[in-house]
Amino acid sequence: MTSGLVDRLKEFGKEMKDWDKKKTSVVGVTIVKLPSKGDDHSFGLEIIPVNEQGIPLKRRGKGLFITSLEQWEAFKDIFNNDKAFDLINSINEIRKTRVAVVEESGDEEVFEV
Repeated sequence: MTSGLVDRLKEFGKEMKDWDKKKTSVVGVTIVKLPSKGDDHSFGLEIIPVNEQGIPLKRRGKGLFITSLEQWEAFKDIFNNDKAFDLINSINEIRKTRVAVVEESGDEEVFEV
């Protein structure tokens, strides 16, 4: 961590209003100014991954929101867990099968009442 980055964040904090968002040079990561008292500044990171075309994979405001290093480490541990990876991989396989069935039928999926 560089003190220059900390100083720049403090400057942004002076200019930003509560809940203002600032894009970063890290694709998919936005800084969010959180409400705070006085000259104290509080920030969080909103993480919304994008696909190869740069299109967000989730709606704005619906991403992963991290406000501490402790949360960062906890999410990192989950994302690096082999069992969690196996689970999302299985969910993805089910998703692919469902999409393939809809595409094969050629009909729009209808909710029968």
